Amino acid sequence: MPSTTTPDVDVSARSWRTLLSILRPYRWRIAVGAVLGVIATLTGLWTPRIIENVIEHLYAGTSVAPDVTLFAVLTVVYLTAMLLQWGTLGRTAETVVYDVRKKLVLRFLGGRVAQVRERPAADLIARATADAPLLQLTVGTGFVSFVTSATGVVGSIVLMGVIDGLMLGITLAAVAVLGVAMGLIMPRVGRERALAQEAVGRMSAQLDGSMRALRTIKALRAERARSEAVLADAEKARKHGVAAMWAELISYETAFGGMQIITVIMVAFGAWRVTEGHLTVAALVAFVMYTQGFIMPLMELADGFSTIQSGLAASKRIAEAEEIELEEPAAVAVPAPVAHDDDAPAVELTDVTARYTPGEDDVVRGVSLTVPRTGHLAIVGPSGAGKSSVASLALRFLSPRSGTLRLGGVPYEQLTYAQVRERFAYVEQEPPVLPGTVRDNLLPARPSATDDELHAALTAVELADDVAALPDGLDTELVGATMTGGGRQRLAMARALLAGAQVLLLDDATSQLAGSAEEAIARATRAAATRGAVVTIASRPVPHADRIVLMEEGRVRATGTHAELLATDPLYAQLAGMPEPVAA
Repeated sequence: MPSTTTPDVDVSARSWRTLLSILRPYRWRIAVGAVLGVIATLTGLWTPRIIENVIEHLYAGTSVAPDVTLFAVLTVVYLTAMLLQWGTLGRTAETVVYDVRKKLVLRFLGGRVAQVRERPAADLIARATADAPLLQLTVGTGFVSFVTSATGVVGSIVLMGVIDGLMLGITLAAVAVLGVAMGLIMPRVGRERALAQEAVGRMSAQLDGSMRALRTIKALRAERARSEAVLADAEKARKHGVAAMWAELISYETAFGGMQIITVIMVAFGAWRVTEGHLTVAALVAFVMYTQGFIMPLMELADGFSTIQSGLAASKRIAEAEEIELEEPAAVAVPAPVAHDDDAPAVELTDVTARYTPGEDDVVRGVSLTVPRTGHLAIVGPSGAGKSSVASLALRFLSPRSGTLRLGGVPYEQLTYAQVRERFAYVEQEPPVLPGTVRDNLLPARPSATDDELHAALTAVELADDVAALPDGLDTELVGATMTGGGRQRLAMARALLAGAQVLLLDDATSQLAGSAEEAIARATRAAATRGAVVTIASRPVPHADRIVLMEEGRVRATGTHAELLATDPLYAQLAGMPEPVAA
């Protein structure tokens, strides 16, 4: 029998499960906050009865001191309970936000590269920065508001019933009508808030991409077009935010106005009951105060409902982010040591086939190649040949569909991701600048490195003088946009040299270098090749490589030295800028 569950219901149920799972570790602290709120609410409920007693004692000419004393005691209890409640909930709410952000940051940085990269970075960031704080409100004013306001409503009903059952019945009938109206309005708030959050996420992604491509946009004179694309999502967020605001405003006005009308009716009806002798003036004053007391709990109910709806929308987006699979299970804290074969090649790929997503074509097709323990291997080919995909396979950014990868003779399946990557030093084609100082950009390669070692690495890539000229030297804060592409490549190369890994993997790492800087990198590369393996990914020939693998359309087309390939392969000759092979 086909399921009758609608997609909206599935999403809502999933959002509830996510929200409750996030709050579950804090349930006892939230419960304590709720209990303190109930205590404060119950003490406040006695105020109208105390005032009723004071009025009656004044009419009777008896002392009001006991009532005033009780009122003072209850006030102290109320203030103490409120202070403890908001202190408990405030601290819990901040902890919830931190823990959610921690989970998301670890998920983003520890997730599978392909899954992280297929999502806009700014949208993921928005889930950790903008969505997480909405859970703070859910803890502070969402669930607890429901408990305390419900207590206030129920307590008021009980005490109003004690005063006059008939007036209570009329009040409840009017409140029921009011509740139906509120129930029709409030779901709209949640829907509009969710749509506004999604629009903000899309706007963040659009703006992030535009800022990254700022020079291209200006060169194309496309500032207006890109601004319009970003602001289109901003406009959607505004429209949904305004719609949610109006829905909330109407709900508040309905609650407040409705209760005022009910109060007027009860005052008129109660005055008649007093004249008929069914009610005292003091009791009428107390009843009207309880009627007025309905307003605040109902407003809190409406506010709590709206807050929970926003929390559900945030939970949905957080749950989507948590769909990113972790590379390594969290339990793998200290991986078991693995004995590598010192006589085995550094890296081996045997008949490896891979693709990035299930719906795409294979980017690597039956590739077999060997990286010796020492020496310089170049993998070259035209754009789209699969060169960088081989690098991604070696670094385990990409998993093979079939075939085998070995590191020092050990299959990748027997190694953790960390154990694979600790044997590589990697320089990508467009290396980013890590947030922080020059020192912060170098130390991840070797946290224990001394200043002399850092300077030696910078000297090897002819960057030492440039760093020395900076205001604070190694401790100068870097901004990626202010560094040239060549500067970023040299900084990344210095970091890789500092690591001293078994395999130095360079993905077109000198594409933006020329002159003495390129020669310095070449010298450093030759030196590294005497101590370990160097693998260069390039779109043009690498004459000084010991061996070259030529790739085309995801396959290995040919292997040999520069001279051999230049003499025998037309594609290699074309990459070298020659129309046809040159015979030896």
